[in-house]
Amino acid sequence: MVLANCRAQFTASDFEFVAKVLSKKGSQVSLVELLSDPECRDEMLDDEALAKALYSRQGQVAVSQQLYFYVLTRMALRRQGIEDRELADYVGALLWQFSTVQRMHSPHEKLPHQFHYIVEMLEALATASAAEAFLIRVHMGNYALFLSGMFRAWIERRQQRGAPDFSFYEEIGRTSFKTAAHHKLASQLELAQIYHQLADGFRYARLALNELSSQVWNPDAEPPIS
Repeated sequence: MVLANCRAQFTASDFEFVAKVLSKKGSQVSLVELLSDPECRDEMLDDEALAKALYSRQGQVAVSQQLYFYVLTRMALRRQGIEDRELADYVGALLWQFSTVQRMHSPHEKLPHQFHYIVEMLEALATASAAEAFLIRVHMGNYALFLSGMFRAWIERRQQRGAPDFSFYEEIGRTSFKTAAHHKLASQLELAQIYHQLADGFRYARLALNELSSQVWNPDAEPPIS
């Protein structure tokens, strides 16, 4: 499953990159603090110099996808008024995982389902167990956010031919996350609050990813849904 765990998977190279970039702007950076003090780490990760370095492709080869997606997602969400770091961590992890085509189409490694369209997920809910339904609904919310956030131009092109518009993805995303938030597994996985926030603020999260995709994505790219 997608978990809010980007920050827990930073590498030694990631911390060296953070220290190097921030030192260039005159900040006093201690690798010991970065490694041992989560609050210090989080404050440093909010520095705009890091996002600028990543946007300009400085050091992208040296950093992990977890650092890359967390830093850029965090900045994009903050521009939409979303300040919660755990939510940024979750959305960053979503982008990291869905950058792999197989993960994009599978709700969970232990489930046999491979979904390419939201309608397939809706149909699967009819025969799913309670646990399977939870996984499918979470995946449906993630899928709706990923498609509507990172492939804006693709949706707009399809909309002109009668395909669903952004309101469809926003409704699917909101209802999927809202339902998932009330499942006991969401509490056990400590994801209930994140799902509630995505249900309430889906549109703003989508707009944040629209902005991010325009800066780091090919604007004419199409998702690998077939």
